[in-house]
Amino acid sequence: MNRPGTDLDPAQNERADRTPVAAYDPARLTYRWTPEVGAFQHQLDRDLQLLVVWSGGREHEREILDLVAADFTVLAQVEVRWSAEKMVNNFERLYGQTLWGTSPKHEEVGDGPFLLLVLEDHAPAYSYRQNVSGYVELTNVNIARVKRAARDLTGGYRIHSSNNVREFFRDATLILGVDRLAEVLAGEAPVEEVSVLAEDLVGSEGWDSLDTLFRVLRHTSEYVVLRNFEDLPGTLEDDREIDVLCRDQTDFAAVLNATEVYPGPEGAQFRTSVGGDEVFFDTRSVGDGYLDTEWQREILARREWHDALVAVPRHDDHLFSLLYHAKVQKLAVKPAYVTRLADLALQVGLPEETARNLTDDEVAASLLDGYLAGHDFTVPLPADPAVHRNAAFLERFRLTALADPPLKVATAEIWQSAKRSRAARTLGRSRVVRGAYHRLRSAFHALKDRLS
Repeated sequence: MNRPGTDLDPAQNERADRTPVAAYDPARLTYRWTPEVGAFQHQLDRDLQLLVVWSGGREHEREILDLVAADFTVLAQVEVRWSAEKMVNNFERLYGQTLWGTSPKHEEVGDGPFLLLVLEDHAPAYSYRQNVSGYVELTNVNIARVKRAARDLTGGYRIHSSNNVREFFRDATLILGVDRLAEVLAGEAPVEEVSVLAEDLVGSEGWDSLDTLFRVLRHTSEYVVLRNFEDLPGTLEDDREIDVLCRDQTDFAAVLNATEVYPGPEGAQFRTSVGGDEVFFDTRSVGDGYLDTEWQREILARREWHDALVAVPRHDDHLFSLLYHAKVQKLAVKPAYVTRLADLALQVGLPEETARNLTDDEVAASLLDGYLAGHDFTVPLPADPAVHRNAAFLERFRLTALADPPLKVATAEIWQSAKRSRAARTLGRSRVVRGAYHRLRSAFHALKDRLS
């Protein structure tokens, strides 16, 4: 089969205006319905998938290669050999699990060398399918068909594959690394020779630098560094904590090879090794109440690149999320944020007087309240109880919907439960109690009228 973009491949030439796969960004992968195909297609100029034959299924390797040949070009065949020491960790990271070191996956699928196939689909078609986790997502129907047939051959789950381009880049980057994957995608195809890779997942022994870590994150994760990213991806001197918003906290930590800090802020902080030192990631995720959920999604979708490597919020998202952090989630504004907020305010076109006084309570509340309400954002309750909520500052808000504080929510729930209780229903049927209630209510309104 010819490579895409050649004169002998007119079907692929029709897609020449699509985004080059080298510019892939997991946060900007989109799909559209293509009537001619009768399926969804993404905007990238190549569709890439991977298929793994775990060691427990390699006796059917030849048959699986025949299945693959019907729909795909094989860009690489790699026999991967993981170390016994990192076997469980590798499986947990590849499958996006919490790194507890307890996964029995190797017992199910085999712990010997496995075969990795990097594949290209020249006629991709995406439709909705339900995966083994129960999620319904757009899936490449060709790879889904091959995986199902291969699993029928091998029995159980001795076959692993990507379902879409996003999963391909995540898994292939973790197994092969950024540079080796780039070589595979730039190479000649088809490839019949099997190469050998005796390495664990990238970052299995920690990261040699933040530069290496962020190169991997660029291909694997939807995230932004929320603030204090100006010196990244250089070294961290005094503050070894990086504040991150991501799509999925558990998966992000698995990619980082990061374990949860204990004791520490519940559900927020993870640590990994960089250059032999511990680096902490204070990790927030979509839907956790740290910011409005829709705002979190939009921040990820609009992300930009700092130093062409580190994902950061767009200038306006940076300004308003930092102002929110400084005024809503803190008791006092850090001195370093005063100048930074003023500079950001000028960058997005706010008046100089507003920028100069941005951290004043009245100015900050008016601006932040107007921004949140104007975009239909709310002030939610954070799932992490360690996140501060500056109630005094929020009292200045007039337009934005504020989630009730926990005590008020708990009181309301207790009251609702009490109203539905048997005792409450019995009292409600009492003429004496109802009469006393109406007399008190009338007296209250009469007093209110006299005072008004």
